Amino acid sequence: MKKSVLSSLKYSIFKILFFVLSAIIVFVLFMGRNSENKKLINNEPKTFDKGWYYYSKYGERIEIPSLPVKIPAEDGISRIYHTLLPLEDGNVSLCFYSEHQDITVRLNNSVIYSFSTATHPKNLISYRSVYNLIEIPRFYEISTLCIETRTSVKSCEGLYKDILLGDRSQVLFSIVMEHISSFLLGVMFIVASIFLFCTSHLFTRSNRKDFTLLHLSLLTFCIGLWQLDDSTLLFFFTGYLPLLWCLKYMSQLFMPIFTYFFLNSIIEKPKSKFINAIFWIIIATIFVQLLLQILGIRALTDTVFMSHFIYVAICLYTVVTLFKEEWLKESRLKYLLVFSMLISVVIFTFTAFSLLNKQFLSSVMSFGLAVIFIAMILIAYQKQLKLFEAINKADTYKNLAFIDMATGVNNKTAWYTLIENFNETTRPQGEYCLIVFDMNNLKKINDKYGHLVGDKVIKSFCDCITKIVNGKGEIYRIGGDEFVCVCQNLYRENILTMLHHFDEAVAEQEDNEFKFSAAYGYEFFTPKSPADFKIAMEKADEKMYSRKTEMKEGRE
Repeated sequence: MKKSVLSSLKYSIFKILFFVLSAIIVFVLFMGRNSENKKLINNEPKTFDKGWYYYSKYGERIEIPSLPVKIPAEDGISRIYHTLLPLEDGNVSLCFYSEHQDITVRLNNSVIYSFSTATHPKNLISYRSVYNLIEIPRFYEISTLCIETRTSVKSCEGLYKDILLGDRSQVLFSIVMEHISSFLLGVMFIVASIFLFCTSHLFTRSNRKDFTLLHLSLLTFCIGLWQLDDSTLLFFFTGYLPLLWCLKYMSQLFMPIFTYFFLNSIIEKPKSKFINAIFWIIIATIFVQLLLQILGIRALTDTVFMSHFIYVAICLYTVVTLFKEEWLKESRLKYLLVFSMLISVVIFTFTAFSLLNKQFLSSVMSFGLAVIFIAMILIAYQKQLKLFEAINKADTYKNLAFIDMATGVNNKTAWYTLIENFNETTRPQGEYCLIVFDMNNLKKINDKYGHLVGDKVIKSFCDCITKIVNGKGEIYRIGGDEFVCVCQNLYRENILTMLHHFDEAVAEQEDNEFKFSAAYGYEFFTPKSPADFKIAMEKADEKMYSRKTEMKEGRE
């Protein structure tokens, strides 16, 4: 009673303290609302998207309203220009994102920056997109800035992204803040995939035929890599372009594959012409994409939309198919699933058409991927619960079939199952020891005290065997008072010690009224077939009956 009052008092104090601290936070924030803000980086970088122009092939100057823009290119080469006034601050950087392009930046015809996307092997055409951070040298008169791009990737010809202008720290901080949500989402997916992989390893130990969580972990890992690359912040950790190329494109090629296998895992009746057709379409599409890339005809950046459309088809099929699944019909998760799959369709449709350049759509994408992930986790979780229920039922039926209810050890059916199903290649190899235990004078106890007392004595007898075996082997009740113990890798010199402890356990019975004695015999053997168990059983029986005879003669 005192503990209950003390616990209630502690909880009340905690609530009061919580509300006091919350009130202090609200008060401090309210009173300090007009305080001066202190920032390490005081000014945001300026967008440098207006004032650009280019020349047509006829030499006509054409003004560009605003970046981003895509202008005509000749043989993959394009140029845009900007007239600069003298800069007061000499510490000024220009930063823009280029996609599969060689970059040359000139100030008054002097090259101040160049970057080449030369690849090894050359058939890759271009590794990927990069950030170009360019220090603008100090100049004192009106000058002309020119950005020239060269590319073999058709979709990237004449393409210019947003341009930032400011000092180096402002530009880098702006890039980080713009893409931090996608980066953190990617990290979350990677961490979740590792957790799911470890969990799947534990679950498959109980059911080696179910790989739902494994497939989900692989899919989640690919989505995480895609998001990390899409955030563009991996440049802050590595500038190794081949690695970044692999993260961007290989992860997107794997996504439809792992989505297919995940779908196949959660559908109880996956045999469908459509789902089989999707599988072969996925394989054919990836083969075509890789072939075009290897031959240098089309880069993956131009063909990856095919994988996105396949993913859309899989998502639509998932919605339709899972609604027919019996285990999901009564679940409210199906509505979350429909919502997440529809978001997925929108996301990958936008991605396929390269419409995800705006920040709003990027935010929608991050939110959508989070919802999709949560829905998949919940569905996989529900599927695993259903699976564990089935396993528990199977274990219950197994116990009813193979466990002796009176003693708790294996029964006669389990013993014959062990012998008949023994296979040298699947069972642990080595020397076995078979011990036969038989209780003396059970019939007299049953006749004098009744079968209920006899059953109690048999339980005590079994407890003595269990105590000395202590997990070193399996115990089977093969008759009324006859038990068999099968041990493996038991040293021969230890068997006598173990049986001596059995004699001590029998002698130390507390209930003298129903005191019993027992005989035993053992045989070492190396089984190659079920027949070896029967031979060992016969030899152990002979030794047990010899000991029983000796014990009877000793009493007389």
